[in-house]
Amino acid sequence: MLVSILALPLALVAFGVALARRHVVTVGVNEHAEVVRIADRTRGWRLVGLALGLVGGGLLLVLGQRVDALGRLTALAPAAVGAGVLLGTVVGELAARPSAGVRRTAVVETRTVRSVLPRGRATLLALATVALGGVLAAGTAWGSPDDLGRAGRALSERCTLLVDGVATQVAGSRGPWPGSFYALPLAASSGVLALLTVLALRAVVRRPRPDPHGLGLDSVLRRWSAGTVLTAALFAVLGTLGPVASLMVAPLADLDCGTPAQAVGRWVVTVLGPLALVGAAAALGALLVTPRVRVDDLPRPLPGDAAPVGAPRR
Repeated sequence: MLVSILALPLALVAFGVALARRHVVTVGVNEHAEVVRIADRTRGWRLVGLALGLVGGGLLLVLGQRVDALGRLTALAPAAVGAGVLLGTVVGELAARPSAGVRRTAVVETRTVRSVLPRGRATLLALATVALGGVLAAGTAWGSPDDLGRAGRALSERCTLLVDGVATQVAGSRGPWPGSFYALPLAASSGVLALLTVLALRAVVRRPRPDPHGLGLDSVLRRWSAGTVLTAALFAVLGTLGPVASLMVAPLADLDCGTPAQAVGRWVVTVLGPLALVGAAAALGALLVTPRVRVDDLPRPLPGDAAPVGAPRR
C-alpha cells in the first residue's frame, strides 16, 4: 500500500507530461467522417475499460487485504487495470465496424500485427516481461516455507560462520518473500494478460477498413490503438515488477549467509524496483491521456481569403 501511495506523485507528473505530448490529429468537419466515428467509438470503449480497470484495481488494493491478508489479491491490482484496458480495446474494435453500404473501391492488402506495433514500446515491454519473469523465478528458487508451512513465503538461511574465532551456526528466516506463494498467482495473471494482449492486437489489425479515402488516417488510428494495448500491458508488468522487486530488497540485505548470486540479485532488485515504479507511473499517465482525432468545426479558408497574419491565401 505504501508503494502505491509513493507512486501517486509520479503518476501525476507522468499525466502532465503525457498531456503536454498528447497526439492530436485535426480534420475538417466534413472530412473522414467514417474514420472519425470509428476513432470515437474505439477510444470511448478504451476509456470505459480503463475506468473499470481502475475501479477493479482500487478495490483489490483497498479490500483485497480483507479477503486475503497475505496480499495475493492486492498484488493483482496492476493486472486488473491492464486487463480492463485490453478488454475495452477488444470490445471497441469489434463494435467499431464501418457503416453498411455500397463500396465502389477496395484495397488489396495484407495487414499484420508487426506493421502496427510501435517498435520502441514493444521492445520495452519485452524487456520488462523478461525482468519480471527473472525476478519471480529467483524468488521461487530462493523461497522456502514460512513458520506456518506456506511454501515460498520466506527467505531462509543456514550456515556456519566464524565469530571471534569460534564456529557459530547461523540460521534464520525472513519474510514476506515473493516466492511461489505469490509467484504462481502473478504468473497466472501474466498469462491471462498475454492472451488478452494478443487478442487486442489481432482485433486492431482485423477491423475492416473504412472509406478508402481515409486509409492514411485509419492506419494512424491502428498504430495508436496498438500503442495503447502495449502501454496497458507495460503498466501491468511494471506495476507488478516494482512492488515485487522492492519486497525482495530488505530480506536479501539482511542475509548473513548470502550467496554471490543473492548478492548480485540484491543490487539488481534495488535498481529495478524504483525504475519499474517510475515506468508504471509514466504508463498510467499515457493511458489517462490517449491520442484523439479532433474535428475542426470552422470552415477551411478558400484561396484569396485573408490569412490570420493578413496575407492572402494562395
